[in-house]
Order: sequence, then structure tokens, then C-alpha cells
Amino acid sequence: MVSVTRNALAYQLYITHLVGTQLINAHFSAAIRAAVTAWRGQLTFVDALQQLSDPVILGRKLLPEVVQLLAHSGVTRGDLIAHAWEAPCMLLIGVFDPDDLPDTPLGFLPVPASETTVLARASAIAANVALDSSTISYGSENGGALFVNLVVKPGEGYESEKSQKSMKGHTDGVWFPIRGEQHPYDPRIAPSPDFVCLCGLRNPKDVPTTVMPLREVLSKLTDTQISELTKPQYIVGPQFTFGKRLKQLYGFDLRVEDSQVLFWVAGVPWIRYSHSSIQTDTEDSVVAKSAMDAFEAACKESTQAYPLAPGDIVLVNNRICLHGRSEVGEEYGAKSRWLLRTYGLDTTSLESSQWQSGSTHVLFP
Repeated sequence: MVSVTRNALAYQLYITHLVGTQLINAHFSAAIRAAVTAWRGQLTFVDALQQLSDPVILGRKLLPEVVQLLAHSGVTRGDLIAHAWEAPCMLLIGVFDPDDLPDTPLGFLPVPASETTVLARASAIAANVALDSSTISYGSENGGALFVNLVVKPGEGYESEKSQKSMKGHTDGVWFPIRGEQHPYDPRIAPSPDFVCLCGLRNPKDVPTTVMPLREVLSKLTDTQISELTKPQYIVGPQFTFGKRLKQLYGFDLRVEDSQVLFWVAGVPWIRYSHSSIQTDTEDSVVAKSAMDAFEAACKESTQAYPLAPGDIVLVNNRICLHGRSEVGEEYGAKSRWLLRTYGLDTTSLESSQWQSGSTHVLFP
């Protein structure tokens, strides 16, 4: 277990060697940690657990303290948000103490109720709201659960095997429109997330979360290849965790034709990509397929590794960065690898129809 004293010392040693944007990450980590610690100290465990059910209200409670603590370190909220949209990901070290954990779960749900999971979830909510993002989920994925366990699943079959293997670079919610665009099937379909938030609970083998910064990937492509990726000539299908529920809702072929992979938003490249969910319109689309193959090869060459330690959080910008992981292995339960995942999204421009009725965090569909 990691003690408060050890984490505080590690933070002091860590921060003394940082400059620039890394220093912003360190100040952000410390601000979240202090704000969440103060919030938790005022509540019983049951009350703290209950407040996690409404991330909007909890975020409003945590935000002023986070902003004030950042200001004391010379970082404005504007600085922080600008950094989050320039940096492919933000690694936050030692945000919470992983001192109270049950055995690693065997599936996505439920997230066990423990002191550590409460602190991790509150910290993620605080991080998202500070970045002007709502902590959200999708009704079509894991029943709309706000947080899910990323763990190895026991048994045989596709889900178990997938949970053990490495994952190539991808963006989450690839079937959903990017923010600012409308889905051709249904205008109620909400955008994909802006941020993928991963909280490290256990990682005994230091299995890295991998990231591929989009600008670095594109720097390895030709102008022609980049141009091909922006053309509406690809077919996009839903990723596995969304597929079953979406088929129940719509009851037809979910593939979206005439889709593009790369977008330019206010002069900035945004990406949506999953090797298993995107294909070319026809087998004759040689140039389009070649561009996609080159993109995937460039992703491999641009991979950066972040082995999350218990208590760390990484915020991956889902517009300007892809993410994946190295091979996890077969160990499950007990003290095996365990992350929590949630999403962040700027929801200010969403219509009421894009929310699940009666929910402050579940998006349609």
C-alpha cells in the first residue's frame, strides 16, 4: 500500500524536476488531490458514495477549490484548458492513495465500493470539470454506467481473449459523430467523448497504456495520404462494447457509409479511428485503403508508453490522440491489473434530446 507520506514525498521529488507543461500536470494533480481530500473529509463513506451518482453537482462542489489551488501555483483555468487541447494526453501522478482495494473485479461492472474507488472517481470528475467537460457515459455501453472496470475477464471466448491482448491505437466511440456534427441515422445521437479518463488502481506488471499523438502520426504521412483520410469514403461501424445495444435500438445494419476519418476543426486535425471498425467503401478503393494502412503504420511508429501506477490518472484527448495498451496477460481477479474508465465531453451545445431522460450524465443512445 502507498501511504499519504510516501505519496507526498514522491510528489515533492517529482515536481522539482519538471518544467513547462509537465509542471502544469503536476500542479493539476496536487490541486485535485487536495480538493478531493477536503471534500471526502466532510462526509461519511455512504454520503460520499451517494454524491458520485450526480457528477454535475459533485463537479460544481469540487471546481472552486481546484481552480483556487491552481491559481496559487500560478496556473489559470484557461491555461489548463489550453494545455489539455494542445497536449495529446495529461498524465497526473499520485492523485489519490490506492490504500483500500478489494480483489480486482472479474468484469466491467459493478465498480466495488471502497475508499480508493470513491477517491478515484471523485478525482476523475474533478479533472473533467476543471477542463470544462462533463463526466458522461452512453446508454448503449455498459448500461450507461458512469465508471467501468478495465480488467481481464476469466473464461473463454471473444471477450475474455480481448481483455488479455494488446490493443492497437484507436479513439473511443468511433461510431458516434465528432462534436459539432450530426449523425446521419438520428440527430439525437450524442457526440463521441472529448476525453478518455483512466484511473490506475493496480498494475503489478507495469502494463503500459499507449498513446499516439495525432500530429506526430500525421507528420509521417504524405499530403496525399492525409487528404484521402479527410474524404467521405470510409465505412464506420460501432465498437464491440456499443454494438449489441445499438442493434437492439435501431435493428438494422449500423455501418455508416461515406464517412471520413480525419477532420479539420478550426485548423486543428481531429481523428476518429479503430482498425476493427473502419473500412473502405469498396475493395477497389486502393488509394483510400493505402492511406488507412499508412496511418496505422504511423501509429505504431508514434507510440508512447504510460504504465499507470496505482493512484495515477491519465486524460487522453480523444480528438487529437489515439490510445491502446500493451498485452495484459491471463491473470485475472486477486491483485491483477485494474483501471477505472470514464469519459469527459463539452456538453454545452447538446440538445435535451441527446440526453437520456432523467439523467445528468447518460447520453443517448
